[in-house]
Amino acid sequence: MAAERGFEDLVNLIIGTCTSPSHSGMMGRTALHAAVIRNDQEMTARLLEWKPDLTKEVDENGWSPLHCAAYLGYTAIVEQLLDKSPDKSVTYLGIKDSKKTALHIAADRDHQDIVKLLLSHSPDCCEQVDDKGNNVLHSAIMSKRRYYATLNILNAHSLLRVRRLMNEKDAKGDTPLHLLASYRLYDPFFSKDNRVDKMALNKDKLTAQDIFSRANIKAGDFIIEETLKQFTEWEKKVVGPFSWQEAINKDSGGTSKSDDREKIINNTKREGETHLIVAALVATVTFAAGFTLPGGYNDSDGMAILTKRAAFKAFIVTDTIAVILSVSAVFVYFFMSVHDEEELLDKHIITGFFLTMFSMGAMVVAFMTGLYAVLPLSSGLPIVTCSICCIFLLAFYFVFRQFFKGVILQSDE
Repeated sequence: MAAERGFEDLVNLIIGTCTSPSHSGMMGRTALHAAVIRNDQEMTARLLEWKPDLTKEVDENGWSPLHCAAYLGYTAIVEQLLDKSPDKSVTYLGIKDSKKTALHIAADRDHQDIVKLLLSHSPDCCEQVDDKGNNVLHSAIMSKRRYYATLNILNAHSLLRVRRLMNEKDAKGDTPLHLLASYRLYDPFFSKDNRVDKMALNKDKLTAQDIFSRANIKAGDFIIEETLKQFTEWEKKVVGPFSWQEAINKDSGGTSKSDDREKIINNTKREGETHLIVAALVATVTFAAGFTLPGGYNDSDGMAILTKRAAFKAFIVTDTIAVILSVSAVFVYFFMSVHDEEELLDKHIITGFFLTMFSMGAMVVAFMTGLYAVLPLSSGLPIVTCSICCIFLLAFYFVFRQFFKGVILQSDE
């Protein structure tokens, strides 16, 4: 109770005077559990000094203090527990029902520093699996968070490569690559590394590519499309000139992907032509604005009248950015007309799309600063126009933010 309430002096008094003090509390939690949950580093250090074996004590649910610290993301506490623990067995303890270790929990919660600590302290703990056969890579993927930083740490760890954990199957026969496919996520390590078994079958007799192919790929899911291309390229090298999909189509008399190639290329080029019109319009408007300067020119020397105003300088810079980005987009779309490679066309249209969108944003900023430079502050019009433009920029930001969230990680499905 003293530890739960944070009464450090009372804890020290009890430890120092009582010969065999009780350290078990509600739900079987020890005083060390309480100190860890409170993120009290001083009390944790005192309890570990008094009785290091407390690190291996678990509550009714099988949670050790290390599990709690890993779940809550208390890196300093985790370091204390690992340093003072009498042996490394604490990192192998699993929760009562799920058998998850502290490493599973840290990976699931995307606590990257704790993952590093656990792997450096007990490298062998990466081989532990939970009750469903999931290793730490499975846990990192199944968290459905922005897991990439944690997964990169795990991928970079040499033990995971040597011990082939990237090909280990869970109770359903799914490898980490199967889970990436089912969650429609892309990771270069898994799609490009030759040591990853891309033809592994789960208990449903499906490869990761089978799962990807069944996914409902929407417009803009560039990451998923890139992964499918990586699978296809690898499969052609290993299986031969015909992928399993083409073989099935030939047997059934259907149309293979190669037959649709021309149609896909034509559709992509038509889309590029539409984008080219938008990029050309932005380039035309911003180029004209660069020579029709706000405030006009000085009759004596031909220089811009508002040269010394900060808003005018901002107008010049943002208008120049808009011109460069939009002209670059036009350049990219122009080159689409001389290429017939599907992959290259996809890259061009994506690049041109982003260049055009950011040039539009720069154009709005140039418009806003140009008006601010020529309108008198006393009229209140500069504030009104800037506010309206800022609303657009905020909407622009949130649209892009949602777009990237949808591409990188699909919502729970």
